[in-house]
Order: sequence, then C-alpha cells, then structure tokens
Amino acid sequence: MLAPVPVVELSGVNRLWGYGLLYPAIAATWATSRWQRRRRARAQRDEQRSRSGFWDAEGPTTIGMAVTATVDAETHDRRDRAMSSLVASIQNEALDPDLRIQLIQDLVDLGGKDMAQRLAPVAVTSEVDVEVRLEAAEHMSRFDLDDASRALESIAADAAVADKYRLDAANALADCARRAAGIALMQLVTDDKVSEYVRHSAANTLRRVNRDAAAMALRHLAIAPLVSARLRIICAEQLADFNSEDAENALWRLVKGVEAVMDHHLGIDAAEAMHGINPEVGIEAYSVLAVDSCIHWSGRIEAAYRLGRLGIRDGFDMLSDFACAASVADVYGLAALDRLFQLEVESGTLDPED
Repeated sequence: MLAPVPVVELSGVNRLWGYGLLYPAIAATWATSRWQRRRRARAQRDEQRSRSGFWDAEGPTTIGMAVTATVDAETHDRRDRAMSSLVASIQNEALDPDLRIQLIQDLVDLGGKDMAQRLAPVAVTSEVDVEVRLEAAEHMSRFDLDDASRALESIAADAAVADKYRLDAANALADCARRAAGIALMQLVTDDKVSEYVRHSAANTLRRVNRDAAAMALRHLAIAPLVSARLRIICAEQLADFNSEDAENALWRLVKGVEAVMDHHLGIDAAEAMHGINPEVGIEAYSVLAVDSCIHWSGRIEAAYRLGRLGIRDGFDMLSDFACAASVADVYGLAALDRLFQLEVESGTLDPED
C-alpha cells in the first residue's frame, strides 16, 4: 500500500493527482477479490445443499429414521414377548402363590397400565389360585375399573371359591362398582351355605354401599332359623339402627321360641337386647320369660331377678313364689330365695347384716 507513493513522487506527478488515480484502482481490485471470494463460498454452499437435498430425499435422514423405527419395533416386540411370558408365569399353578403375587406387584409397578391390562385373563380364569386372581383384579382397578369390576364380580359370585375370598372380592368391588357390590354382598348374606361370619360381615359391608340393603340383610339374618341365636341377637341390635320395630319383632321370635331344651340364657339375652332398644318392651319380655312354664327354672328365676333389678315389684313377688312353691325342686327354691335376698340388699330394703 505504501509502494505507489514514491513512484508518484519520482515520476514528477502531483502528489494529490497521483493518489487520486491510484486509490480508485486499488479499491476496485480489493472489491473484485472480495466478490470472487463470496462467489466461491456461495458455490460451495450450493454444492453442499444439492448433496444434502439428495440425501434428505433418499439417504441418511430417511435411513436413520428407518433404523430407529426398526429398533423401536424390535424393542416393542421383545417387551411384548417378555410380558406375555410373565403373564404365563403368573398363571402357572406350579409356582408358589406368594411368589406370583409379588411378581404381579413388581410388574405393575414397572409396566403400568400396559401390564395391568394383560392381567385380565389371570383375574377371570377359575383355574388360577384365587389369591392371585384377587391381587391381579385389585391392581387392574388402578387403571381400568370396568375390567377390574368384571373380574371381582366373577370371584364374588363363584360358589367354588372359599367364602372369605368371595367376601374380599365383594369388599374390593364396593370401591369401584357399588351396584355390583350390593348384589354380590346380598348373595353372600342369603346363601345358607356360607359361614355365619362371612354373612354377617357382608351385611355390615352393605352399610357403606346401600343402607336400605343393609337393613334388609340384617333383618334376614335376625330371623333366619339356621343362624345361631347369638348372632341373631347381634343382628337384631344392629337392625335397631335402621328400624326398631323390625328389631323388636326379631327378638320376640327368640323370646317366644325359648324352650326347656334350649339354653335359657338366649331368652334372657334377647330380652336384655329388647330393653336396650325399648325399655317397656324389654320389661314385657322379662315378664313373659318369668311366667313361661316351658322355660327351665333357672331361666325363670333369672328373668324375675332382672325384673326386680329394674325396680319392678313383680320380680320380687315371683321370686318369693318360686321359693315357696311345692312343685319347685329344693335346689331351685333355694336359688330363688338367694336371688330374692340379693334383690333386697341391692334395693336397700334389707340390711345384709340382719
């Protein structure tokens, strides 16, 4: 850039005139070289673009997508085969049920909804251990209530399944399908082949499903002749929460059904339950038991004593009559006299030191 200056000066040309000629030439040369560099760069870009366009249509990008898709498909196939194999293991009765239950829990935690949906055949197959079926159905309910409900219904209605597992299924069903649960629970209540414990538990479970159905179930058990008297009393007491009149009627059946060959304590317990529901009705029940000649003397004496403790004068009089009756064996006469003495002391009409 400094070389032209001496030339201008040596040639004798005016400095300003010489510089005025040289600088435009230098500027034009610089601009031309810059344009050529841009042109070469643009040509290189066009060449790269043409190459990439070709490969975008037919080459590496499409191939990469195809490879990725192939890998994904193979991974899905392997996962599908693995899950199918695991479901088969869960259905395998040769394996310990506890192991299969743990396997279900782990698989659902890892496989989520996809794995839970594959458990449907396990939950509805009667050949599979019922504990495994219950576990599968309960995990299914986390993702698909309809399939889980159908599976639980099939267990609760299966007479070949043990009572307690049918009850478990009905209880689980109450959390996802209340109407179906009500039907299953009522079937358990009314099935005479089902144990009393399960029938009573089913009736109580109905409380959180349908109160009217619960009252009906308790009424059924309170008057069922094949149900033990003790459980009938309990059911009648619970029935009073819904309908006291129905409860009293159920207890009257017990009081009037007590005979000499039966445990007289059942009649006393029934009368006591009636007194808890309606004191006047309870007093009447004690009176009926005390004068019933079909009841054992021990029961009649106890009923009269209960009347006396409630402040009913008839209780005192009956015990006195029993103690003096010639037809009463000495052992029972003495028992009546002892109870009378106890009443006198408790009521304060007799000093125990006298």
